[in-house]
Amino acid sequence: MADLKVNFLGVEFKNPIVAASAEPTANYENMERVIEAGSGGLVVKTMTDSEAMQKESYQTRWRYLNERHEVCHGKISRTFSFYGRTGLEWRPPEEWAKQVERVQELGKREGCVVIGSIGGTTVDSWVNLAKLTEQTGVPMMELNFGCPHPSQMENVQTGMVVGQDKKLAAEIVKAVSESVSIPISIKLTPQVADVVEIARAVKEAGAEAVTLINRFVGFLVNPETGKPVILGSAGVGGPWVKPLTLRWIYEVYNKLGMPITGTNGLYDAKDVVEFMMAGATTVQMASVVMAKGYRWLKKTISELNEWLDSHGYSTAEEVIGIAAKSAMTYAQMAEYPKEKAVVDHDLCTQCQVCINSCFYNALSLEDDRIVVGDCWGCGVCSCVCPEGAITMQDGPMSL
Repeated sequence: MADLKVNFLGVEFKNPIVAASAEPTANYENMERVIEAGSGGLVVKTMTDSEAMQKESYQTRWRYLNERHEVCHGKISRTFSFYGRTGLEWRPPEEWAKQVERVQELGKREGCVVIGSIGGTTVDSWVNLAKLTEQTGVPMMELNFGCPHPSQMENVQTGMVVGQDKKLAAEIVKAVSESVSIPISIKLTPQVADVVEIARAVKEAGAEAVTLINRFVGFLVNPETGKPVILGSAGVGGPWVKPLTLRWIYEVYNKLGMPITGTNGLYDAKDVVEFMMAGATTVQMASVVMAKGYRWLKKTISELNEWLDSHGYSTAEEVIGIAAKSAMTYAQMAEYPKEKAVVDHDLCTQCQVCINSCFYNALSLEDDRIVVGDCWGCGVCSCVCPEGAITMQDGPMSL
């Protein structure tokens, strides 16, 4: 069996699967179930001094959406969107800290790394919350600069509001990093012009790692009623986000070389591998766990081991960053050999779907055969062919 251990910020995780800061880590009983499922780590629900974000937890609304963005009933799509609103930890910080300290003791016994999470409203409150969290004994903590909901609320200066302000984000990170001795990771919002630049700012201010990425803010309409789904705007994430998340993981990994936890877009073990190949050392799961239950964590860990074994990897750490390192720039791609469509006439039924989808007018039907002319190598035809009769092969364009 492959060795699933990874080292993140000097701490050994028995596997890279971490339960994200969300409802599955919102109380001791829930965190106990995460630990029992064999998770390598967990991030506790974000401790906050924001009364507005504490109260928002009592107005939680979630919906799973299918590929048509319709609310799922019974069967949840593999490419679901997770749409909803919740708040941060509703208990006062001192009370929540006691539960974190208690679960930290359990985590140590069972080999599950318990990670703190905080969301302050002023620089001083971030520092105070960080100190309180460090006192619980956690080996590291996450600063929540990504929660989408404060951006939609009046006078709530936390979460994404901080993550969109590079100067304020850096100020908070500097203050916190100077006040605690444990490493900190910053959970960033995707809703900025350049996540790399925010990551660079927090790194220079003292952050050891980043968590990429939190959810987007969305707005969904029910056309039958003419009203918003679940009353108004909400956070949106889920497996459909994967390409967007992987983009930022790969860019931060290549450009900054700092440790990364990947989150938002994961469904199963294959996704875990993709996140790690893009540059993440650990991954955080929440939305799929809320859909499938805690057993999904155990299942993902088992399937990750099977995948690594079947592909010849002896350790999980071997895959970290391998895709990011081999990614080409646009300039390099321009020098790469072109592809050309090749038709297997034994499979082709001359349905002409490919011709209708070729906007370079390279395909035609001649003597009951699909003929490839001046192919640009875009690959659309190979995707739309219902018979799988078209493949893309290296070869110069005939232009």
